[in-house]
Amino acid sequence: MTPSEMDPRRPGRRPLFTSIALHVVVVLVALYAHHKAFEPIEFVAYQVEMVAFAPEDLEDFSLPTTDDLVIETPDEPAPVEPEPVAEPDPLPEPDPLPPPDPDPDPLPDPPPERDPPPDPPADPPAERPPPQTEAEDVASQDVNIRMEGLRRDFPQYYAEIQTAVARCLREPPGVTGVTAVLRFEIHRDGSIPGRSIRIHQPSGNSRFDIAAVGAVECAGAGRLGALPAEFPVDVLQVEFRFSPRGDEYDA
Repeated sequence: MTPSEMDPRRPGRRPLFTSIALHVVVVLVALYAHHKAFEPIEFVAYQVEMVAFAPEDLEDFSLPTTDDLVIETPDEPAPVEPEPVAEPDPLPEPDPLPPPDPDPDPLPDPPPERDPPPDPPADPPAERPPPQTEAEDVASQDVNIRMEGLRRDFPQYYAEIQTAVARCLREPPGVTGVTAVLRFEIHRDGSIPGRSIRIHQPSGNSRFDIAAVGAVECAGAGRLGALPAEFPVDVLQVEFRFSPRGDEYDA
């Protein structure tokens, strides 16, 4: 064991080096501070050129009074004219209205009032049949006798004639209170020739007379059977009385 290790009071080398370094730093700081404190001052020189000497008699030199001072006022600036504002384009004028027509077309005259249609003429009064001559009287009696014989001896064929004619009659509307008498012939085969049909007593109403003739033609067009075999003649003379519906048809 060395003597230094044996004596604990003796310092080592490390603390010694630390103390030396600390003193060196302090000395350097002190030198830097002293150099900054005594740094020389730099002076700046300006060169001035003398143009003229001042006057020798300084007493004659006086400052001008305020009365001699002339204050120049700057000219007033010219007024700035505002820029002209562009006027908007004028609106287009509306098209003028056309002048009124000096001679307007006259209004059409109102249509004339029409009179109500006249009432249809009433049926003319029934015409009286012309007076029969003696020959017609005899023929009419002969027809009546034969029809009475047919009704008595052949009631079935008599009823067949009435039924066929009544079914074929087409009465015109509005006809009442009239009577028409027609005469015609029925042949053996039950046909009725058109030339044999005639109005014996007109009703006074032409429409009803035409309807009666049409009914006889219709009945003779195959709607009647043949005459009974026992009938004594080949042609039956018939007188048929027509009245409006509701009245009795009579042959």
